Amino acid sequence: MRWIRPSAWLLALWMAMPAAAQIKIAVVGPMSGEHASMGEQLRRGAQAAVDEINTQGGLLGQRLELLVRDDVCDEKKAATIAKELSEAGVVFVDGHLCSGASIAASTIYHQHGIIQITPASTNPEFTNRKLPNVFRTCGRDDMQGFVAADYIVRNHKNKPVAILHDSTVYSAGFARMTQHHLNKAGLQQRFVAKIEKGQTDFSAILNRMQTEKIRFVVFASYGNEAAAFLRQAREYKLKFRMLGGDALMNKAFIEQAGRLADGVLITFPPDPSHDRRNQALTKRYLAQGYRPEAFTFYSYATVQIWSQAVKASQSTAMPAVAKTLKSREFDSVLGKVSFNQHGDISEPGFVMYAFNRGEIDYLD
Repeated sequence: MRWIRPSAWLLALWMAMPAAAQIKIAVVGPMSGEHASMGEQLRRGAQAAVDEINTQGGLLGQRLELLVRDDVCDEKKAATIAKELSEAGVVFVDGHLCSGASIAASTIYHQHGIIQITPASTNPEFTNRKLPNVFRTCGRDDMQGFVAADYIVRNHKNKPVAILHDSTVYSAGFARMTQHHLNKAGLQQRFVAKIEKGQTDFSAILNRMQTEKIRFVVFASYGNEAAAFLRQAREYKLKFRMLGGDALMNKAFIEQAGRLADGVLITFPPDPSHDRRNQALTKRYLAQGYRPEAFTFYSYATVQIWSQAVKASQSTAMPAVAKTLKSREFDSVLGKVSFNQHGDISEPGFVMYAFNRGEIDYLD
């Protein structure tokens, strides 16, 4: 009998052993491009939740493996990624960020039995189609539009209003719902104008604002465009208040706009980093040199809530997990959370913030 050296014996034993069982999940969002700062929020939220679960022994006796994919907020790219993740055996997706991407991917996820929970896509159409596999830990455009319109009516009802939006699903939806609730409350905007992604020349709109004496602008678009708009508006010496949506809730907009961002209003759900129950998690992020913002906790919550539903149903299969998600309440970094039969979250709603000297503060 030939003697096998211990090192070779251990290697042979290791090669003969089956690979450790893992459950594949994914986080998908714009990890590059102009929205990369928000994609980072999704990634960091998901990764921290996965690390916490694995530290505690995993899920159903298996470790979680997190795949990170970059859809650059593009609908076609999102659909391609959805097909790839389906073939890779992924059972759950935290994402996407942009509503158009989430909607494009969701049908493919449904066809392959994958649960999708978005921490950021607010367009009502995402859940209105009643696909059983889709959920969100954020609010909806119709609620966000109501909050924005209600604030304007209560605080700026005598100021002429203009509404600007781009062609993305998110932007058009937020603008449409804000306009709807403004009109319902008896306030008519002076005009609605469409802008282009990447636009830097707003002279036609600014000239019209001068003519119409606009004093309040609903800017339903993204940080690059908002910063460019504010810079050019300064040259026109126009005085107005601006309100944006959650697409401005990130450090990239502040870095681009600088002090021009001061006073800009924003609608966004409550900030979980202010919740004392999340102090330990916030400290862990800060120790890594990262300040959690905006969607970080909402992404963390998607993984956290999904994992609780898996434990409760003792299965990763979509029908069982979806049924559990719609039938009970979950403890999360967002507080106690439940979903309706469409997959919309019970809480949180939206509150108002204002930019001030590089910080984002609750509006009193």
